[in-house]
Amino acid sequence: MAFEERGVLASRDEKLLHRSRVFRKCLHLGDDASIVRRSLDELQNLESHVVSDRLGYEAQFPPLLFWHLKRRGLTSLLAGPLAADLKSRFQINIARNFLFERSLERILDRFDREGVELIVLKGGSIFASSLSVFKDAFVLFDLDLLVRPGDLQRATELLMSDGYSLTKRQSMGDSFKLSFLGADNFAQIDLHSALFWTPGVNYLDYFPSDLWDSSIVDSLGQYPMRILSREDQICYRLAHDAIGHKTLLLNNASRLYYLCVLVQFHAGSIDWKSLLKKLKQKGSDRLLGAYLYYGKRELGLSLPAELDEFCHSAAGDLAYLDANTHSSDRMLDYNHRASLAALTTRSLRERLKKLYRLVVPHLVPVDKRKGTVALFNNCKVAFKVICVQLVALMNVSAFKLRQSRWKG
Repeated sequence: MAFEERGVLASRDEKLLHRSRVFRKCLHLGDDASIVRRSLDELQNLESHVVSDRLGYEAQFPPLLFWHLKRRGLTSLLAGPLAADLKSRFQINIARNFLFERSLERILDRFDREGVELIVLKGGSIFASSLSVFKDAFVLFDLDLLVRPGDLQRATELLMSDGYSLTKRQSMGDSFKLSFLGADNFAQIDLHSALFWTPGVNYLDYFPSDLWDSSIVDSLGQYPMRILSREDQICYRLAHDAIGHKTLLLNNASRLYYLCVLVQFHAGSIDWKSLLKKLKQKGSDRLLGAYLYYGKRELGLSLPAELDEFCHSAAGDLAYLDANTHSSDRMLDYNHRASLAALTTRSLRERLKKLYRLVVPHLVPVDKRKGTVALFNNCKVAFKVICVQLVALMNVSAFKLRQSRWKG
């Protein structure tokens, strides 16, 4: 590629990055409201098609932005069609969440009467009384429910008897995730017997916690409602958006906001030193530190003193995340796996083993008849792992060099 073409592409990428930052700064969580004012003013001066494309690309963003501005008393800064559009989408989201809340009430009531325990995960937990402040902020697409493995069949029968139809089945070993659609063609339910994501990612591989023993009994109106502990609310969102769904936290401002706002909300209720000690057992403490420091840089997340000190020491790990953000589509998946391996291991040997498992979940067996072919395939895989690691390390080195220049 000619130098002129590379220059044009680099200029375009920088422009896109700047626009993305403008939208994110509108969701600034820090005390300085002037950052939100300046960013919102810049957003409203962008070309209308740019704003429209962004609002269409990230469905959670418009209702969340309006809620955020409303919470800070800044909705008066909105003007023209954008003001009407954001308010309309916010009101539509309130109506959607009302329907989800009613569906959840009926499920809680039925399951409680039948003696089937469940934990409401992720976005659905905002309907619990302790998290209801976020009820109008989060945009839901489904309700995620965790049941004990022995109750999965009974839970399935209860949902289907209430008019839900089974639309999809996923499994990993003895763990299952079943997806249902309500008779109203609106309410979507994901029923989990364990927390996993294909291919081969298990929540307990990264976060050591007995979800049931640590869960909290809250309520939705008159109905008891069990949700994850404060620590697991944060860890599960990190696992879901940064591991299970790869780079979602990096390219979706709303998802990053959800994580950060939960950290701020629970800041004084969590023993952060104890949590970090537990995460260190699984090697995921650096992963948490990198993403929280990323949230501080991108959204102005305020961290508790003990967490701020830890995250600051891991500031260099931002290079792994930045390498993903600036990656080409072709290299994004490789960079993600390499950065995940680097941020959840302590040594090069552990990193290569983790990377091998992430690149190739299922190894090719070597038997007598096809031993040569299988061995050759395994060698190709090993070579691929080494190449992925080298490319990722080069990307990270480039971003660390860029960071040092910025500081200089």
